[in-house]
Amino acid sequence: MFNKMLRMILLCFLFILLISFMVPWLRFAAFIIGSDGSFAKQDIMISPLYLGYLITLVSATITYLLSMGKSKKRKYTIWGIAVMLPISLPLAYSIGITYSFIVEDPWATILLLYVFPVIFIVGLILLLVGIFKKNEVLQY
Repeated sequence: MFNKMLRMILLCFLFILLISFMVPWLRFAAFIIGSDGSFAKQDIMISPLYLGYLITLVSATITYLLSMGKSKKRKYTIWGIAVMLPISLPLAYSIGITYSFIVEDPWATILLLYVFPVIFIVGLILLLVGIFKKNEVLQY
């Protein structure tokens, strides 16, 4: 579908975009945990709620582009790592905050403590399937 050069340019652009989204989101997360560090800031230009969804969208796009043309075993491994690391925490945070806005109760944000392990375990299962899956041999 994509030639190799276009795919590499698109991946570089998306990695830069992902980093530009991750840094403010992590700074805000560090502010929530403890505001005494020099890295922790609350003055970001976009809501961390939307940043979580944007990080998930960009991470899924990068993962899709990285897994194009690979074997099923490699795809499971790539998707497992992607779901565990850059997708699970921002997505769980955004789901928890969104639910909190819907029910109009700030304590409903605790939902993220239940959603995060579920998403992380799904990623871990994908990774383990990718690691232990047998290579397919084509038989005619």
